[in-house]
This record gives sequence, C-alpha cells and structure tokens, in this order.
Amino acid sequence: MIDILKTRLLLWKKKLLTMLFWLLLPVLGTYLFISIVNTIQDDSKVPIGIVVEDDSALANNLLQSISNSNLVQVYESNEKEALYKLEKHEVDSVFIIHDEFEVNIKSGLRKNIISSYYTELSFAYTPVKEMIVSLVQEEAGRAKATNFILQMNEEYNGSDPWSWEEIQNKVRQVQLNENLLNTAFTYTGTSNSEEQPSLISWNTWTIWAILSLLSSLFLFDWVIKERALTVSARFSFMKVSKWSYYLKLIILYFFIFFLFDLIAIALFTLLDQSISLRFIFILISFRLMLCMLSFGLASFFRKAFTYYWVSILLVIVLAFLTGAIIPIHQIIPEI
Repeated sequence: MIDILKTRLLLWKKKLLTMLFWLLLPVLGTYLFISIVNTIQDDSKVPIGIVVEDDSALANNLLQSISNSNLVQVYESNEKEALYKLEKHEVDSVFIIHDEFEVNIKSGLRKNIISSYYTELSFAYTPVKEMIVSLVQEEAGRAKATNFILQMNEEYNGSDPWSWEEIQNKVRQVQLNENLLNTAFTYTGTSNSEEQPSLISWNTWTIWAILSLLSSLFLFDWVIKERALTVSARFSFMKVSKWSYYLKLIILYFFIFFLFDLIAIALFTLLDQSISLRFIFILISFRLMLCMLSFGLASFFRKAFTYYWVSILLVIVLAFLTGAIIPIHQIIPEI
C-alpha cells in the first residue's frame, strides 16, 4: 500500500492543480452556488418605499412586519425622496403610514391611515398592497379585541386590569400559538398551499452530493488509463494481482475523498447545517458507493473522452431528477 501511495504521489505531482480542483469542487461549488442563488433571490424581491410619519409602537410594528416579508425589499425614507425613487422606477410602489396611525387604529378608524403611490410600470403593486392591507387589518383586529377586553373589564369592575400593552402581547401570543391568521398570496395559475415557501430553497447536501458524483467520476478516469496496453503490461512483473492493485487504489481514493468530505462538514457546519454521528456514517456509506459506482462505470469504457461525456450527461440527468440544481417540486404545483 505504501509503494502504491508513493507511485500515485509521483503521478499526482504532475497534475496537482487538476487533482485539487476536482477534490475541492463539491465543497467550494456548493458554497458558491448557495451564496449566488441567495443573492439573486434577495435582489429579486419587489423594492418598495415606506414612509413612516407616525413614531409609535404600532407603526413600527407594521414596518417590521412588512420588512420581514419575503415578497418585498423595504427602503425607508421621507416622502419626497420616496416619490422621487418611484418616478425613477427605483421602487415599484410607495406606501405612507400617516401621522396618528396608532391613535386611529386604537379608535377603530381604518380610513386614510395609509396612502399608496404607484405607476403604470408597477408590476407587483396589487399583491404588495393586499399584503400590507392584511397586516393593517391584523393590527386593527388586535386593537378591537383589546378595546373589547378593556370595556368588559370596566363594565364588570374587574380587579387588577391589564394594560393595553399586556393585552396586545397576549393577543399576539394567542395568534402565534393558534395560527389564527394565515394568509397566502399566489399568482394566477399557481396553487395555493399553506406550507409552500415564498422563496425557492436548495438543499446544501443534495447539491454537494451531485458535485461529489461529478468529481468522483472524473478522478476515476485512472481505471481507463490503467487498462491501456502500455500500462497493463507491467502487471506481469508486479507482486500483486491486477484486482488487488485496483482494490488498494479504490481504498486510497476513498480516504482522500473522505478527507475533503471532512472539510465540507466543517464548512457546512458554519452555514448552520446540523451534523450528527449518524450522518457521518451515512456520508461514509455514500462516499464508498460513489467510489464503487465510479469504478464500475469507468470499467465499461476504453476511451476517456467518451467516459467524460457520459459522466457529464449522467450527472445532469440526476441533477434534474433529484431537483438539486432546479427544485422542480417547488416550482411545479402538485396535481
């Protein structure tokens, strides 16, 4: 085994950059892919301008709820600047939370508390407006419930009455625990699913698995090269049999791959990917399966060029079928 390692090191020394590229492709490729698609999705949010004229708790809560939406990217500014951005089409629409917003909501008044501006090029004005209206109605519903509780407490002379803030917090807690308000907005022709996420998400380890398959297939091209007549003739002068030599090479590549798999585990842990001991055993089994699959597939080919093309096509097909690169199950509605 030591002699085989020494001879392989001499061979790898001549193509060190190629070896490092394929060994680092799964971890670096996955990290770059996730980073790029997350950036693209953040940039694809609908830009809207928000003007808050009322410096109150309810107005700030409404602003925070709008900002937390996956549909929009909020730009807070004054009215003049927001309307200027709208004219320049830097934002899709502008919403102004008027002064005394909290006072009107607590009083049960829902008219003229928010103004909106849009242009003929505002493509997402309607869904954004409906989302903001639903959030305002939610605040109004909590205010109505709070007023009712305070009124009942006053009529029946209840002892130790709750304050407005305490009742509001309790109502929010009940809404959160009981899921009383759950609104989903969809575009024409799409399905309405409560569990359907607003953004497309990619599984980090699925992408890593696809790229690992590609790197494993390309690095196992040594099987084809070892079967060449000029190379295979040396087996007659070796102390080990051909299949024993192949087995030792497979084990050697397995440990090298697994070393870089540990790097992937360390990096993905920083990306909040949970890792357990059971997952480590699954990863070892998966890596062993890739090595055996790559060796078996390479054994059917005599020309490396054909093997490379078949490997690429196989990876592309698996990437589409598993939804690794394009999550089809999140895009196509279920029938």
